[in-house]
Amino acid sequence: MAEKATGKHRADVQINVLESFELRSRRSIRESEKNRLSRAERRLAKKLAKEDAKFFAAQKAAQANGSAFVVPSAKPVAFHARRSVRNTITMSIAAGLFATFALPAYAYNPDVAARSRFTTTNAEVIASAQDTQNLTVAAVNTVRFARGKYESADAAEIARQEIVNNYRTYSGPTAEDFVANPPYSTLDGATILKVAASYVGTPYVFGGATPRGFDCSGYTAFVFAQFGIAMPHSVHGQARMGILIKPEDALPGDLVIMNDLSHDGIYAGNGNFYHAPRPGDTVKLAPIFTSNVHFVRLATN
Repeated sequence: MAEKATGKHRADVQINVLESFELRSRRSIRESEKNRLSRAERRLAKKLAKEDAKFFAAQKAAQANGSAFVVPSAKPVAFHARRSVRNTITMSIAAGLFATFALPAYAYNPDVAARSRFTTTNAEVIASAQDTQNLTVAAVNTVRFARGKYESADAAEIARQEIVNNYRTYSGPTAEDFVANPPYSTLDGATILKVAASYVGTPYVFGGATPRGFDCSGYTAFVFAQFGIAMPHSVHGQARMGILIKPEDALPGDLVIMNDLSHDGIYAGNGNFYHAPRPGDTVKLAPIFTSNVHFVRLATN
């Protein structure tokens, strides 16, 4: 008959049983954690495999169709959706709200008013006080606005008035001044074109004869005055000066005159001439726009 275990043996058996149970519990926890991690890894691997399969299938289809396969780039984050931008906007709004809420607390604080030697917080009293700068407050209380009648101004008319005003204030030399004391003594085509080109961009002014504004005959008269040639401010009068030249013999510096005497300019060669075209335009180099012209060559005395 087997002997019964003593108290010490019973305690040893109980300890061994508890240790083995603890070991089994720890082992089962580790195994379950390992199984859980392995399941997550398997799900992730399966997801990646599906995405790869989809990607390569699309690439294979693109190659079969003969088109290049483009990998879509990551969608850029909008500027307003960036974290730094949102934080900055949030802080700015918060600071603005804080300042707005705090303003009434000290705008008319009695301590501040006392330090500023204000004896009241009434705006009307402050405005009427002699020791305060009351311009702003008084203006708010006294300015009255009356509805008037206004007419819209035409931009072209404003520009025309500005050109006319500039023309009237011209105080430089005139054509008569140049005729009396011409800066150029030799009348040659190159110099004539140089002087004519210097006034490109001058606005057209009807009856104008100064660098603030020219009409067609005023422009040619001002240019040739600098060579000592006095010309009438008229196409009709300028057409009777000099000698008539055949079109094939025309040279730069000759006058180009419309056959109906409606317009003239200075021939620049290659079918072009310098002229003051019409109101709203400026002196320019442009093609001769009609074949109904004749050429006049001027000469110094």
